[in-house]
Amino acid sequence: MKRIEEKKRGEHPTLVTRGELFLIFLKAGLAFGGGLGILAVLEDELVDRRRAVTKEEFLTIYGIGRIVPSGTMTALAVAYGYRFGGLPGTVIALTALSLPVFVLTIALTIAYRYLRNSRLFDLLPVTIMPAALAPIVVAALKLGKDVFRPSRELLIACAAFALALFLRLNLQRTL
Repeated sequence: MKRIEEKKRGEHPTLVTRGELFLIFLKAGLAFGGGLGILAVLEDELVDRRRAVTKEEFLTIYGIGRIVPSGTMTALAVAYGYRFGGLPGTVIALTALSLPVFVLTIALTIAYRYLRNSRLFDLLPVTIMPAALAPIVVAALKLGKDVFRPSRELLIACAAFALALFLRLNLQRTL
């Protein structure tokens, strides 16, 4: 039942069972904050805790996932599912990643039907929405610190954005 990751440069082989694969992607599917939240969970599980892949490999597979014609997280589930469990691993990872979204969407649809005219619904923008921002920002900063390199172009773009914001320029009219 276990698939052994090939040995790389003297590292010990990493075991990721199909059960562990399911739990990793189920946990990722439960992550709050969309793609960056899922990415943070996968990085924590696969790179930091289990050392199943290196940080460089993780970023490479993430980069490839960004350019293939599918959702990035779907591409990561396929890549890691296949890597650690072959075709059955792919099905396991995709199912585990999608299951929380499926159940939550049904539950929220039912809840919306009953709460849409309630005062509880008015609290959403001041409670849950700001709380969702924190994990997204943390994940973006954690992933970006290894990839982000300040450059002259970035500084010019930031200055232009700040100037446009300060001068209240309407870019839709000017372009």
